Amino acid sequence: MIRNLVFDLGNVLIEWNSEKILTTFEPEKERRQILRQAIFDSGVWHQTDKGELSLKEACDEVLAQLDDSYHPAVQNIFYNWYEVVEVYSGLQEKIRLWANQGYRIYILSTTCEIFYRIEKAGLLPIFPLLSGYILSSEVGVVKPELEIYQKLLKKYSLDPTESVFIDDIQANLDTAAELGFETILSTSESENIRAMESLLAAKGEFA
Repeated sequence: MIRNLVFDLGNVLIEWNSEKILTTFEPEKERRQILRQAIFDSGVWHQTDKGELSLKEACDEVLAQLDDSYHPAVQNIFYNWYEVVEVYSGLQEKIRLWANQGYRIYILSTTCEIFYRIEKAGLLPIFPLLSGYILSSEVGVVKPELEIYQKLLKKYSLDPTESVFIDDIQANLDTAAELGFETILSTSESENIRAMESLLAAKGEFA
């Protein structure tokens, strides 16, 4: 029976769309390409997810490579990207209902300390409902590496066969499934709600 609901952050609870973020802060296509290369393609962003660089260290590294005209966009992309993406409030409201039914709610995310800025900005109203969370930057390992799932299971004494994990990347779900999780591939907010409701109706502890 499913007792634990585990959610990814990006493209599950809030939107993650690097092109949308880049376009918002830099209207010129050629300059967007330079920003994409310096921030995302270079691996600097990934280093924040692994905890190898703090948000400030990563931002400063990129700023040092580009002329001053890029600096406002770089800083906005690192520190303010969450202000321009969609928040999946419908799903988060459903999570509140599931938590009230007795399901334990967790987040397992490849992300950095921006998570706390997102929460403080009010974009994660489910935060007080969480039974726990694992952020890749804090444990030094990212999905789909097996270790990050094991850290979640160990820290919160979870049985994977009593858990469902929803993520927008199939490789991340494959690792979870190997451990015994039920899995849901995130496709859209409405479909995610439908898929979770269907699974809980069939296998949920509190259905």
